Amino acid sequence: MFTLLRTFRVRTLRSDVLAGLTVAAIAIPESLGYASIAGLPVEAGLYCALLPPIVFALVAFSRQLVVGADSATAALVAAGAGAVAAVGTAPYGGAVGVLGLLVAALLAVMAVARLGFLANLISQPVLAGFLSGVGVSLILGKAPGVLGIEATGTTWDTAVTTVTSLGDVKPASAALGLGVVAVVLLGERVLPRVPVALAAVVLFSVVGVVIGAAGRGVAMIGALPRGLPSVAVPTLVPGEIPRLAGAAASIAIVVLAQSAAVARSFATKNGYRVDEGADLVGLAGANAASALTGGFAINGSPPRTAAGDGAGSRSQAVNIAMALVIALLLVFGSGLFAYVPSPVLDGVVLAIGVGLVKVAELRAVRAARRAESYTAVLALVVVAFVGVEQGVLLAVIVSLADRLRRQYRPWDEVLVHDGVVAPRLRDRVRVSDEGLDGLLVYRFGAPLFFENAVHFEDRIAQLRAEATTPVRRVVVDAAAMADIDFTGIGVLRRLASDLAKDGGRLVLTELAPAAADTVVRTGLADVVLVVPRLEHAVQVRVP
Repeated sequence: MFTLLRTFRVRTLRSDVLAGLTVAAIAIPESLGYASIAGLPVEAGLYCALLPPIVFALVAFSRQLVVGADSATAALVAAGAGAVAAVGTAPYGGAVGVLGLLVAALLAVMAVARLGFLANLISQPVLAGFLSGVGVSLILGKAPGVLGIEATGTTWDTAVTTVTSLGDVKPASAALGLGVVAVVLLGERVLPRVPVALAAVVLFSVVGVVIGAAGRGVAMIGALPRGLPSVAVPTLVPGEIPRLAGAAASIAIVVLAQSAAVARSFATKNGYRVDEGADLVGLAGANAASALTGGFAINGSPPRTAAGDGAGSRSQAVNIAMALVIALLLVFGSGLFAYVPSPVLDGVVLAIGVGLVKVAELRAVRAARRAESYTAVLALVVVAFVGVEQGVLLAVIVSLADRLRRQYRPWDEVLVHDGVVAPRLRDRVRVSDEGLDGLLVYRFGAPLFFENAVHFEDRIAQLRAEATTPVRRVVVDAAAMADIDFTGIGVLRRLASDLAKDGGRLVLTELAPAAADTVVRTGLADVVLVVPRLEHAVQVRVP
């Protein structure tokens, strides 16, 4: 903890402050857009970039992770709070605050219980599908606002209404909104280090003033409340808490997974270590600060962290500098937002949605493992058309199911069977062609647990049945069998007993220390032969 105090150097202050200015230029339009995703007044997004990053900077371990409002968490906030109250009502704002406090409590519990490993519950392909689904949802949800069309309901309803109402498009709204989308998407490709989103907002707001957008039926954002937010504890309605618990758990898992991935990547790049537990404490504090100051659930931000790194950030001073810039904007520049057309902000969000659709990554997943690409696409469809909260749950379940599937039928290899020696074994061990009759050498590519023990037993039985000469020696190469549970021990004991009836022998070799200890403690070593090296195990003869 208190990494800022340990890593702060006066010589890097200038670069950290400049990085904070760069990050603030990105955070301002993004935060406004994320607030609209969450169903809150746009200033709530800026509140997420005030006290929360300062708290994170003072408590967390990561040197460079920048925190604030995020598209995925904003969508989850809207889904969770929308289940207990109508958007735009006072109870909805209270539900958002309670949700933030629940997320903070869950992150704190994860930190105390050392549950940082939960970051790995969502596989990278499924996470790509999840984020792409959020992107599709944002694109379809904000397209009506960009075009000046009225559309409500589910994502599917909104898409249908947009397509069937194209004749009602307001030209001024479409010109401003689509102009922002084009500038942001093109600018991010051509000028990746320039805060093009902020530039686009300023440019098209000026255009809106010049063409008299308000008089052409274009909605305006309006001036924001001047000054800093006050601290207020959200009203806790006991009946709401169980209904918000599922959404809070989903948000906490996404915050943990995304923040840990971003922190690790920049720590690896710049040669320092991370402490996920300390970062969880920082994220818990930041989320609590956001909930108490009118914001919503915050997350580690990949684009802001990357922008800070590119601008030279080397300590958590970048988060503090960003917060100070936004504080100055709220105090002295809140009236400027009266000149910002709503389609301009919708265009920023739509462009963010396009950036979230991970087409290249999904193609790479398909090229590497087609089965994983199907799960990624499933997550995308569920998030986009069913719900973000359901998508997170599906992402976790699918990732765990895929893990269990691979554990249930792990890779294996037959090294010697029916007198035939695999070429790879000949390259490693000098094997005599004499005495191979009745020998089976089999490698199992995973720990032997209850979920795959039956598969292991069936494979051995199948290979014995297929042999033309009765198998009397079974050598199990257990190099990948890092552990063996009680069910696995039982399977090995049955196999050893079955071989012994015909005068045969079960030989275990290349056992890892933990597995070898289990074999000794359970008495299995009394009925099997344990040989340290494979080359020696192959030479074992049955009397």
